[in-house]
Amino acid sequence: MLPVRWLPQIPPAVIQSPYIALRDNDNPAKPPALDEEAWNHLLPLMRQAIHSGIQSLNLPGFYASALQRTELTDGILLRLLRRTPEDLFSRPEKSLLAWFREEIDIPIVEEVFETIYRRMAVSDVVFRAQDVTIEDRIPGDECPWKVISGEAEIIERTEGLHRTEKEIHYNFRNHPQFALQAVVPLSIRPEDLAKISIGYRGDRSWHAISAIIETAGKKYTAIQPSFLSTGQWQETTWRIDDNKPAPMNIRTWIWLQETASSFTDSSKARITLQVDYCPPWKSSCYKLTNNYREVLRLVPMLTYIKNSTILVMSNVIGQVLASSLVAFAFARLRWPARDFCFMLMLATLMIPHQVTLVPQFLIFKSLGWYNTLVPLWIGAFFGSPFFIFLLRQFMRGIPTDLEDSAKIDGSGYFGIYWRIILPLVKPALAAIGIFTFLGVWNDFMGPLIYLNDQKLYPLSMGVFALQVFQVGNYGLMMAASVLMTLPVIALFFFRPEAFYSGNHTYRPERMRTILENMDRVARRFRFERILSE
Repeated sequence: MLPVRWLPQIPPAVIQSPYIALRDNDNPAKPPALDEEAWNHLLPLMRQAIHSGIQSLNLPGFYASALQRTELTDGILLRLLRRTPEDLFSRPEKSLLAWFREEIDIPIVEEVFETIYRRMAVSDVVFRAQDVTIEDRIPGDECPWKVISGEAEIIERTEGLHRTEKEIHYNFRNHPQFALQAVVPLSIRPEDLAKISIGYRGDRSWHAISAIIETAGKKYTAIQPSFLSTGQWQETTWRIDDNKPAPMNIRTWIWLQETASSFTDSSKARITLQVDYCPPWKSSCYKLTNNYREVLRLVPMLTYIKNSTILVMSNVIGQVLASSLVAFAFARLRWPARDFCFMLMLATLMIPHQVTLVPQFLIFKSLGWYNTLVPLWIGAFFGSPFFIFLLRQFMRGIPTDLEDSAKIDGSGYFGIYWRIILPLVKPALAAIGIFTFLGVWNDFMGPLIYLNDQKLYPLSMGVFALQVFQVGNYGLMMAASVLMTLPVIALFFFRPEAFYSGNHTYRPERMRTILENMDRVARRFRFERILSE
């Protein structure tokens, strides 16, 4: 089992490509049947036997760069160790080495060479129209790619690899950039052109690659780069920005924006791929932040954050105002059946939320609030039984002398509530705000029931939608989860005394401040009464 990695592997400083490199998890490991001493003795012998087996094969000439390197023999050794017979290491040494030598064939050498021979290559070009059923595919061997700047060379490989490809041999020692260009026929009308996809293979260098598309007098430039991040074939799609509202589905493309007028032929398209050198510190930053940038590109995260912020602010304001007003009425006012109504409100805590889910949905739907944010915040302005109970008990502990003094000075009930009670119950209000924030920010059931338009999704539903389309991509899911958790973490570290200041409400210095404020309020009331007389 491989050791745990807390940080991604730092990309190599690639100045010249192709190059030979072996992945960390492709290094051969000691079999359980051997002790350390025997493994150290047999390892160089097995490497030598594999190397002699490779020399006996008829391999393409460009394999020569790897034949003298241990990466090729180690990669083959790793694969052979996975299929060794159970009694292999109990055989005589000569028979053991003969088995490794005889197991070498062209398919296994090609398989390992594909993984260690890191290179950049280009393949098919696909044009797609606004109508997704219309596309124009140009095979890679028919694309007339040429180098227009920088130190690079195009080499066509027809054998020795899993597929025919056009390799790009580049060198950044003297120029930090090179560009490829191809002029290809375009059967789609330029005004109907929507997307351009280009297949290419990266060399794990994390250099930046950008696209420029020119046709019918218009030039479109990518607003952000892609990267030579993997050693596998991949297809990057660029979409022309037509100034229409951005679609809310998963964005598997990079936007192209019109920048200038150029190349007036409407029956052809000129494609330019520009590769920029990234130093190790820059490529490391790109790799460390790649999943976060991909999340922001794939889904409209800013829209989700806006919707979540609207819901959080509406619910927090509603809960604080409604719950504190009702709690004030239960705690400080005297009116008929007050205690009975309070007990009736507490009895609603015993009703499970699932019991009222369907009736509540039918009511909101009949009011025309389905597929709107209203059902997700309107309930907060009616208060919460638990928060009302919490504030009522808190308010009952406040001395009545402060309230009586305010009444003597002419303050009404709302003035007492606003100027005296609310400042004294700030710790409880902070707790209610925190609980409401956490509940609304992480709420998934409510948006799932009431929302159908992705433009209204909060973060919880947005992350779920990302999971549906990116099944198995745990890196993206963890990045999205971290972005969703950051506000909660920030809330905890923002004035943490709000979490525990309730025990210090009646400290002497706080009481002195309250009395001084009461004295200023009383003097203002007396001054206003004198003026009115």
